[in-house]
Amino acid sequence: MAQSDKEKKYEASSGPCDLACLRGLVIGFNFVFILGGCGALGIGIWTMVMKMQYAAVLGSAFYNLIVYLLIGAGLLVLITGILGCVGAIQKNASLLTWYFILLVIIFLAECIAGILAFVYHQSIEAELAKGLQANLNKNYNQTGHESLTTAVDDMQQDFQCCGVHSYEDWQASTFIKQNKDGLKTPESCCKTPSPLCSKRDHPSNIYRVLGSESMGCLTKLVLYLQDHLFILAITGIAVACLEILVMIFACCLRRAVKEEEEEPY
Repeated sequence: MAQSDKEKKYEASSGPCDLACLRGLVIGFNFVFILGGCGALGIGIWTMVMKMQYAAVLGSAFYNLIVYLLIGAGLLVLITGILGCVGAIQKNASLLTWYFILLVIIFLAECIAGILAFVYHQSIEAELAKGLQANLNKNYNQTGHESLTTAVDDMQQDFQCCGVHSYEDWQASTFIKQNKDGLKTPESCCKTPSPLCSKRDHPSNIYRVLGSESMGCLTKLVLYLQDHLFILAITGIAVACLEILVMIFACCLRRAVKEEEEEPY
């Protein structure tokens, strides 16, 4: 007896990736995807809260943009993950369509964040070397640039350094030229900060040299930022790669659901 069209369609869909299997795969990968999104969100928030105190000394907003993209994508992952699970459980083609669209948006955001982080990771030293000195000379301790002043003071104390390349960089700054107390550097260059401590620029008093090496801040700041940019880049790319699998299974599940809806009863 010849098989009916419905029986043939059932046999064609009863392989290793039938509807039930696809639903299980989407829910399973979606759970892993949500964990990855939570990881990206957590790293983004951790970076914003704990690791952005020096962002004010950067000459561009790329670092902030990368962090905010990662946080935004992480939040969107949580919403999308819930939508995907509901769509898979209910076998709702409309929800699965929106799920796929949001996956594409998240994928692009994660890719952009990861690529920006890798690119900025390579160019940050040249950018800082070019703009940091001019920024400090012009804006340190000036009205309207309080965040920069705080960031520079924190940087010099945390990294135990002074100036961009050396303590002598401060001699051309507006801060030193306008100062009436005879300071040679900001007080944050002192090994033991106190009022007017930097009137004496002896190596025993300020961060000036370590052995034969100058104790400028540029190298330490670059290494600090590069380490965190690498973490952000790896996180963004890893979540984006995971999304490719989720998108494939979501697309297959949506097609299977549509075929089931179109079958005559």
